[in-house]
Amino acid sequence: MGTPESGGAGGIDAFLADLARWTADTRAEEAAGSRVRERWLRQQAAEDARFAGVLVDLAEQGAGVAVRTTAGRTVHGRLAAVARDFCVLRHDAGMATFLTFSAMAAVRPEPGHRSGDADSARLSASALGLADVLARLAPERHRVRVVVDGGGEALAGELRSVGADVATVRLDGDPPATVYLQLGAVREVALIG
Repeated sequence: MGTPESGGAGGIDAFLADLARWTADTRAEEAAGSRVRERWLRQQAAEDARFAGVLVDLAEQGAGVAVRTTAGRTVHGRLAAVARDFCVLRHDAGMATFLTFSAMAAVRPEPGHRSGDADSARLSASALGLADVLARLAPERHRVRVVVDGGGEALAGELRSVGADVATVRLDGDPPATVYLQLGAVREVALIG
């Protein structure tokens, strides 16, 4: 049998067969290595995933979601924005609900939207917190429905002012009453008018 250097036909054929086998082996090894690297990257992404990252991804898709709150309620809407410590759900009627991350027990995208593993470590680009946004809304005297820690009945009325750690709401009723809310206890604020 000739060697590739000897120029014999059998040598070239054997060499080409070996080369084809080596190439196939190399491709198989590279494919296996690629699968291992891809699996490792997915695992790393899952280990670094953040709840806020999942919300940012869903908001970018304009996903409709059902949010189960720690108070046992379910709030439906489209994720419109994600901020430092809360997200905004828009409802079909044009209204909006602000939900703090700590009020959200579970988020379920509507069918047809992202349903893979949590794998985003992204954070919101907004540095605004819920207290900041409420302070900006207070001068406009928005009507709100507020849920605080412990669940219970929502408080509805006019947002009057927001301080460093307190919000003042003039409750609906006859006569109207005033309630002072510790901002750290506020979990959900719906703009109702």
